[in-house]
Amino acid sequence: MPSEERKAIALDAVRPRIEQFHAALTITSEQVRGLLSASNSTETDQNESLGYFAKGKVNMQRFASFAPKAKRIETDAEAPIGAAQEVLKSLLAEGDDLFYVKGVEGRGLGHQLSVRLAHIGRAFAAARIVDLAKNGAYKEDKHASTLERFPYAVWNSSERALAPALVVEVSGEDFKPSAIVPLLDTNMKVVFLVKGDAPAAALSRVISPRVFVQQETGNAALEAFRAYEGIAVAAFLPDTAVSFIHDPSAGSTTYERFVSITFPNEVRKRAIGGISPAQQAEDYTLLESLSVPPEIAGEAASDPAGKLSAWLLSQTNLSDLSA
Repeated sequence: MPSEERKAIALDAVRPRIEQFHAALTITSEQVRGLLSASNSTETDQNESLGYFAKGKVNMQRFASFAPKAKRIETDAEAPIGAAQEVLKSLLAEGDDLFYVKGVEGRGLGHQLSVRLAHIGRAFAAARIVDLAKNGAYKEDKHASTLERFPYAVWNSSERALAPALVVEVSGEDFKPSAIVPLLDTNMKVVFLVKGDAPAAALSRVISPRVFVQQETGNAALEAFRAYEGIAVAAFLPDTAVSFIHDPSAGSTTYERFVSITFPNEVRKRAIGGISPAQQAEDYTLLESLSVPPEIAGEAASDPAGKLSAWLLSQTNLSDLSA
């Protein structure tokens, strides 16, 4: 199983997003409690309820809009609002476990993360149901089931912006990161703790212009990952893998965004989890091609000055010049 040190590093790296989501849950729960008791929850009440989460970390005005403000409600709205409140309370009670996924061997990685996000999404379903019930638009046959499962695919842009980060424990044979690409939107962050041997360039298929990607073989702190504003994926892998950081803020071209990369001395040539040596080699080659500056072709290749000129020309946009 993953070392406790790596688990602690991973949870620390996603802590800001966990705190943000917990804060939103807490404020929403307080507002719903106010609805059910026919009294408004003041900002002071919210600060006291948030405790640790609110101290210098939470924009109270932003999260106060997550759920409607309290006011007296109709009798037939009490049951669905009460059910929504129970969902919020149960999610809060899970603590960090809500964001830690222990992968089950043999089950698809993308499926398992989708299941967890559908579970987390019940918080957004609860907020929607409160609003529907208050306005007399709640339909039990249509809306009640969303409190049991609210898939990521139906989250709106505001809900995706509040998406918490996940720490995922997974075996090397089940580590197929390309399966999670459909979940990488807005602010999504995921850290993988990989057990056992894994493909050397496993995260190569996740790299894209606006996605921060870090693959680690040691126990380095994920400081840049934590600080990055946007989609970010990281993984702790065995020593046989490539170590690299792809930072979208580091440059406009792909190879510039590789701020560090270290290839292993030897790559094992065996199938891992149904991924053949040929497929692994293709991912490895892809990573090499993305991280290495383009070669200079033609006569300039043998002339240092020519190489520099060719490189400068390749970096210059001449489209605005007229003949």
